[in-house]
Amino acid sequence: MKRTAFLLFLLPAFLLAGLVPGTVRGFDRDQLATLLSGASAWNAMRAEQPLMVVDLDRANLEDADLDKADLKDANMVRAQLEGAKLREADLQRAVMPLARLSRATLSGAVLEDANLSRADMSKAFMKNVNLQNANLSMADLRFVNLEGADLRNAGLEKARLYEANLKRADLRGANLSGAELLRQAVLEGAKLSNNTILPSGERATALWARLNGATYSTEAERQPVSLSAEIPALKPRNLVTRQPAARSATPEHTGMRPSSLPKDAPQEPLQTEPALETETADEYIAPEILLTEDVESWNALRSQNPEKTADMPGERLDDVRLEGADMRGASMAGAKMDGADFDRADFTGADLSGTSWKRTDLMETRFRNAVLANANFEKAFMKEADLKGADLTGAVFHHTRLQGANLSDATLENARLFETDLTGADLRGANLTGARLFETVLNRALISPETVLPSGKQATSSWAVLNGARFEDRP
Repeated sequence: MKRTAFLLFLLPAFLLAGLVPGTVRGFDRDQLATLLSGASAWNAMRAEQPLMVVDLDRANLEDADLDKADLKDANMVRAQLEGAKLREADLQRAVMPLARLSRATLSGAVLEDANLSRADMSKAFMKNVNLQNANLSMADLRFVNLEGADLRNAGLEKARLYEANLKRADLRGANLSGAELLRQAVLEGAKLSNNTILPSGERATALWARLNGATYSTEAERQPVSLSAEIPALKPRNLVTRQPAARSATPEHTGMRPSSLPKDAPQEPLQTEPALETETADEYIAPEILLTEDVESWNALRSQNPEKTADMPGERLDDVRLEGADMRGASMAGAKMDGADFDRADFTGADLSGTSWKRTDLMETRFRNAVLANANFEKAFMKEADLKGADLTGAVFHHTRLQGANLSDATLENARLFETDLTGADLRGANLTGARLFETVLNRALISPETVLPSGKQATSSWAVLNGARFEDRP
């Protein structure tokens, strides 16, 4: 209850964080241009402006050369760093939830105290990286090379470690509670201690370490610290929208710890570039973090502000559990929800064109009047889903289970329905012009005279009988 009340108190910042089109906070373009020009120019700028707030939120740094870049305390929520070179980069205390670091090279980088919750680091090269006290909860670490990495006291709760290389990695004090497939990771020579928490939630033992090729030592016992709920902190306060105003660059606004400020830093506020601001804009929280953190609180916020739109185009919500989420009217074109659980969620009227739902659980999910043109539902479980009036033009249904689904009045023009199960589905008034049906199961599906067949002709009772469907007029 306390956590729900706290998140409800964050409503103003939540709305600014992307629920209102046109108010989405993004990166500083001048900073991005300097960073892309090279680490030397970037580091010189940081040395000249030690109190500069580094804002690279959502910045596209794919394949960028950032070796030895000074990115301490940077805001890099959802930054795109696929294939980037970050060798020996300084990312201490960087805020990077949901960042994309797949295939990135971070050997020798310092990520001490960094927040990498839910970040995608699959196939990254992170040999000898410093991740002490880092938050890696729910991070994707599949096939990552963490040989010799310092993971002391790191939070790895529910992280995915399939075939990760953890040879000689230091995992003393690390919390691996709920981590997936740790036994399929390489732990040869890794350092464990009695303060290492295993995926089972139990403390590591000498026997477990020996069975997995790791070494074991005994330390002074301490309570494990959970980092799984850690998100960029917001200071609750009443929100008042302002006219453009100069921003203060005092320590309170930099996100830097007092200990990280230079001793000779000026005490008076430094004025930086004017920007459209609100009182909480510096204390940004990404909407998808709030959504994945607490669905109940998300729904409460949405119900209080039904006129606001959840604006998350192109978002990555793979493998998340969001049963019952209120996504009505959401703008999520191009988003990826592969392997996620959206059972009984509500996407009524949402823009979901070009979205991917491969292997997603969508039982009893509402998509009424949603735009799902060119969406991919391959192997999705959509039993009794409500797709009445939805635009499914060009959508892909391959091995999809749509038993009992409501597709009445839906537009399925040029859709592909390969080996899809529509047993008992309601197709009355649906438009299937140009749709390709291959080994599609229509047993007991409801067809009406208003149903338009793939040939472009109206459905008939004889066509329904030949395909095992039922033919009846609407009430």
